[in-house]
Amino acid sequence: MRKGYNNLDNIDILINMKLLKKYISPILTVLVLMLFGVYLFKNPEILVQVTSVRWIYIVFIMLIYLSIFFLEGIFILITLKIFNKDISIKESYFLSIVSRIGNYLLPMRAGAIFRATYLKKKYNFEYSKFLSTLYGYYIIYFLLNSFIGMSVLIYRYINTKVMSSSLLLFFFAIFMAMLFLIFVRVSWGKYIKTSKGILSKIVSTIDRFITGWSLIVKDKMHFMILLLLALGNIMLNILVGYIEFFAIGKSIDFIGVIIYTCISGLSLLISVTPGSLGIREASFLITSQSIGITQKEIMQLAFLDRGIMFILLLLLLIFILIFNKKLSLKKIFLGKEN
Repeated sequence: MRKGYNNLDNIDILINMKLLKKYISPILTVLVLMLFGVYLFKNPEILVQVTSVRWIYIVFIMLIYLSIFFLEGIFILITLKIFNKDISIKESYFLSIVSRIGNYLLPMRAGAIFRATYLKKKYNFEYSKFLSTLYGYYIIYFLLNSFIGMSVLIYRYINTKVMSSSLLLFFFAIFMAMLFLIFVRVSWGKYIKTSKGILSKIVSTIDRFITGWSLIVKDKMHFMILLLLALGNIMLNILVGYIEFFAIGKSIDFIGVIIYTCISGLSLLISVTPGSLGIREASFLITSQSIGITQKEIMQLAFLDRGIMFILLLLLLIFILIFNKKLSLKKIFLGKEN
């Protein structure tokens, strides 16, 4: 399997340390799954409650997730357009879906690795530029999530005098960090000249990444479109959250749903397990009082949401393999698609 990753050394340097990528992520994933299993064994009523959710809610949530995948595909299309690479809407949607499948069902960010290899082979899209688009998405997504979360907490304080200071400070810190990454860019050119060997390659890769990110930010029209796409993504996720709360019979105000969604989005900051498995739930447990939900409700929502996503992505993977006979799991996730 390692053969499929040989041409991704530059990505490995910037995305994860090899030790983290090869060992820590799978181990943490297994441990979290075991904890979920133990919790479910001790609280079997959770499974009964989740499986009793009306199918119409599940179908509706799946349709919204398909819309989210579409917006993510358009985001890919726009970022590639900034680098003068033309890709069809159909192909960008395919990349978005397969990236989700890899990142959610497999450890080691398999979806990102596939997308990087696919774009390199088919469009000669440099890995450093791919990193610019990948981190560009996360920077914009985290910026908006933190801004919305911060704004909603302030709005709630003005109307109810209820303040979650630590959560507000967290949102503010993330917001300022993302602003810094957008507007402050350092040239690494002088360091390239003075560095040698592997260090020179690392510095050179970082410099190309920053140059690519600068290109995205300077294209104001497309950058605004990217902001709107990310905002649309967040709005749809808020709708998913609202439906899921309603599906389990939890009465919660819209402010709570928005805070819940923003925390969920920011949990991707620590993405060492597929779909931030366990990380997101831990974030909710820490901030449960601010959201207004109990531990039991957090686990109900976790099993419901992750169950729906798992089934949806599994169906999409089966659909891809059946209707595109040229593809196989190996071709999809090791970047061997022609």
